[in-house]
Amino acid sequence: EDLRQRLQVVCEDAIGCSGHITPLGERQHRQIADRMFRSFPRVFKGQAVVDAKSSTSLRCAMSMSYFTERLKELNPRLQVSRRPYGKYMDFIAHEDNEAKAFAKTQAPWRRDIQAFEDSLVKPQRLMQSLFKQPDAIKDPVELMRSLYWLAADMQNVEPDVTFYDFFTRDELLGIWRTVNGRMYVGNAAAPQNGGLMPRQAQNLLRDIIERADEAIASGTPAAHLRFGHDTHLLRLLTLMHITGTDRSEADPYRFHLAWQDYRLAPMAANLQFIFFRNKAGHVLVKLLLNEEEVTIPVKTDCAPYYDWQEVKRFYGF
Repeated sequence: EDLRQRLQVVCEDAIGCSGHITPLGERQHRQIADRMFRSFPRVFKGQAVVDAKSSTSLRCAMSMSYFTERLKELNPRLQVSRRPYGKYMDFIAHEDNEAKAFAKTQAPWRRDIQAFEDSLVKPQRLMQSLFKQPDAIKDPVELMRSLYWLAADMQNVEPDVTFYDFFTRDELLGIWRTVNGRMYVGNAAAPQNGGLMPRQAQNLLRDIIERADEAIASGTPAAHLRFGHDTHLLRLLTLMHITGTDRSEADPYRFHLAWQDYRLAPMAANLQFIFFRNKAGHVLVKLLLNEEEVTIPVKTDCAPYYDWQEVKRFYGF
């Protein structure tokens, strides 16, 4: 009864809003834009160009809108374009047929780690604590996972409701390890995907490099902003070998020791390329992951700053 009452509060808040950005998400994007503007004022001075593109997903398009709206509030003279067009999906969310097949629910790798997941997700105690007739629940594992996602997702919405107290620590950790494992194999450096999934980000990296070169050549302040999905960001991070993103581990029981999804792609995750040019025209770049400095395996004597030409050579451009 306690669970049902809490669910009612959540349902009333969420009904009709599935898949959309939340008010908290709106505030987060505005805050990130505010910090970016104040951290790099030369980029956003005068009539600087802000070119924003997003996935066709409504929540991505709205994220773009909230972010750029805040930039315009801070400098109304900015020349801002906002485009959530389908033609950009080939780099914002690229996925070829081989990758789509790998990601299917019937993919062989999912069967291979099923024993790992079965050993970690044990719903018996939870079902017994909630129901007088726990054996009547047709799919207790699915119900337990659904309640887990409710518990985890409450941090993203307004109602002051928690579901964590229905679980034990080991139950929460067990489910997270399976979720983390799926994300790792599906997007990062797990040997099971043979590098297939990180390679899906090549078009995105190419777009970043080409647009950066255009802006550098123009000699005028500019910002190119892209709004997409966590999975494609994770693939880009792995492709680029950014600090801690490309660790390889084949044993499912050790996935969580090598790689943690929440450290890399929390809500409103972002990767920033910040460019600096001196009077001689020499260009350096610094990378920020979730607004923290990170490193890449490119030789430099001034990390976390890297020579832009060396960075391009390292990535094959």
